[in-house]
Amino acid sequence: MDNEALKIPKKKKLVSLWVESEGQVIASVFLQMESDRHSGEETPQEIFNQPETFMVVLNEDPQEARFYHVARIIRIEYHEDKQPDAAGEMTELPCRLTLRDGSEVEGTIREFLQPEHRRLYDYINKSELRFIKLYESEDQVILVNKDHIVRVLPL
Repeated sequence: MDNEALKIPKKKKLVSLWVESEGQVIASVFLQMESDRHSGEETPQEIFNQPETFMVVLNEDPQEARFYHVARIIRIEYHEDKQPDAAGEMTELPCRLTLRDGSEVEGTIREFLQPEHRRLYDYINKSELRFIKLYESEDQVILVNKDHIVRVLPL
């Protein structure tokens, strides 16, 4: 039997993870070539917001596979290759987040939201999202684990 035929093609994406008790970890995550939720490839936000308890990454140094408990990942930083397609009116919510470890991250949430749910309060309380997505710049993204957020300030 050909084991290659059983493999799901995936793309490696370099990210910087901030993990409890380890600090910064440079690793790659594995994205499906086609997302189940939209056209195009899967995004880091999709994989970190899945219900699985553990996430597999390929650590850069030493080069090894690791399984991290998703609740212990504080934030993920990465370069976004392609901006989302503008298929409607995008809401922009600039904010500053203070995390449990005392660090602060600042950026802008950019999402297509229903008019009645365009407040920062509504977005951060979306129950299906464990990680919220902030744009630090046009192509630099930070995913922040809501369990590690102490305070949110609109800017």
